[in-house]
Amino acid sequence: MRRLVTMLPVALSLIATSILSASAAQPAAMTVTMVNVEYEGTKMWLPGTITVPKGAKVTVKLVNNVPSEPAQHGFAIPAYNIQEVVNRGEPKTVEFTADKAGVFPISCQLHPAHVAGQLVVVP
Repeated sequence: MRRLVTMLPVALSLIATSILSASAAQPAAMTVTMVNVEYEGTKMWLPGTITVPKGAKVTVKLVNNVPSEPAQHGFAIPAYNIQEVVNRGEPKTVEFTADKAGVFPISCQLHPAHVAGQLVVVP
């Protein structure tokens, strides 16, 4: 019995390490909703920064809530070859795997003057 009690912490440690290794090996799946809004005449996607781990499968739900014209706004992450047009009242979904670490600009390819954001992929 004493030997079993002595070995129990070692066994628990090995199990915990095994579980952590298995979960670290599987890429995360992340879903983010970004909303295009207008504040005092300035249009922007919020949140302005998306942070994800490298290897994550990312789903971005895009909602265009800008009440003024034009009714279409762009969403682009050039580093990931993403370029979408989002119509007011017609949500869109973008999916990609964050396979390269770094900081990547998010912009409106239709209206470059709009406030841009960034995708941060951490190693």
